Amino acid sequence: MHIDWDDPAARLALIESVGVQEYNRQAEEHRSRSALETVNGHRIRPVNSRFGRILMVGDTGTGFLTLEAARAFALKTEPKKC
Repeated sequence: MHIDWDDPAARLALIESVGVQEYNRQAEEHRSRSALETVNGHRIRPVNSRFGRILMVGDTGTGFLTLEAARAFALKTEPKKC
């Protein structure tokens, strides 16, 4: 099944059809597949937003317009401990 992970309505439809546990599994698989690279334990991946394409740094909630800026932020930010 193909889903537009940047579309909140599509994500809601998926979670309603497969349940929370399967949604979380698929979302993690998507984040892993879409990563451009990993820096200091942070996966850097592109997402589309109302501001255009942003490179998100792991689960920090922070994104950048350039890969260089995302790398620099990832290098100075400790990854979350699980």
